[in-house]
Amino acid sequence: MRLQQAGLSLVELMISITLGLVLMTGVVQIFLSSKTVFSTQQGLSRIQEAGRLGIEFLSRDIRAAAYYGCHRPNPNIPGKELQNGAMVIDGLHGNFAEGVRGYDSAADLPGGAIRPVIPGTSNVIVIRSANQVGLPINGVNNANGIFAFSPNPPDARGCFQGICDGSAAVVNDCYKARVFRVSGAPTLAGNTAFFAHGASWGGAGNWMENFATGEILAMNTVVYFLATGVSGAPSLWQRVNDETAVELLEGVAQMRITYATQDNNAYRLAGALLPADWDSVHSVRIELVVRSAENNLVDAPQPFTLGGENVIPPPVDGIPDRYLRQVFTSTIGIRSRATNIP
Repeated sequence: MRLQQAGLSLVELMISITLGLVLMTGVVQIFLSSKTVFSTQQGLSRIQEAGRLGIEFLSRDIRAAAYYGCHRPNPNIPGKELQNGAMVIDGLHGNFAEGVRGYDSAADLPGGAIRPVIPGTSNVIVIRSANQVGLPINGVNNANGIFAFSPNPPDARGCFQGICDGSAAVVNDCYKARVFRVSGAPTLAGNTAFFAHGASWGGAGNWMENFATGEILAMNTVVYFLATGVSGAPSLWQRVNDETAVELLEGVAQMRITYATQDNNAYRLAGALLPADWDSVHSVRIELVVRSAENNLVDAPQPFTLGGENVIPPPVDGIPDRYLRQVFTSTIGIRSRATNIP
């Protein structure tokens, strides 16, 4: 009796391997295609989120620029200007009568104001305004300070509504306003907080120095600029007053800011404005270029339009730029100057 053997011949084995390779190639291609689509969608999602938040942060502060409470200074009417508005506390934290000020590059900034900006990538904007919430005046001021009503004790830093020792504040009664620096820690007696101003003003029948009604608010200087982030990518940074700058959003690669004034509605870069123009800036146009965190998300360098010009990203250290990019644009009006727009 002959024994019959069963199994695969060499030809059958080769055919099976070939079919398996074809099937595996298809599976790998589907996997790679799905991964590319996922990476692209994730990159686009992060870009849109960063762009939306960047515009929101900038818009919020720009709209509030040159806010001093219910008083709106008008340089065309004598006696209505912001008193002591040129006071400077530290670096960019000062010149409070200048509600908004732009710089074309970090080289134009007062020395040492912020960390270096990435060369050739962005403008810088400085916004100065009062807090939205303050304390009502509670008695006529004297030559030493301001009295205000506070229902709450000072916070852990010894501040009332952001008004602290050494900080800038503005007192206004809707007819006039004055900026001063708080001298010493604010004190509280009953519900009356006292803010010493360290300068001899008030009283003597001078109505410009007396504030019997109105409110006192903290003054802030907010700076937005671009610099390298913790991950090494370009990021949007914010600095408030003289505090340490904070990284807000990763991937903001370029920022272009232009300004329109009462006598010139064309949007111009900061370098095209004269020093006297900043008091009449009534709206700001922001253009943010946000890029993906990963390279090689597009097949070729992706052109984009910035300031009306077509830009093609150049190679970086010999590596082709294949980042995914999107441009976000918004025009923001300054609320406190809206009534002065022709």
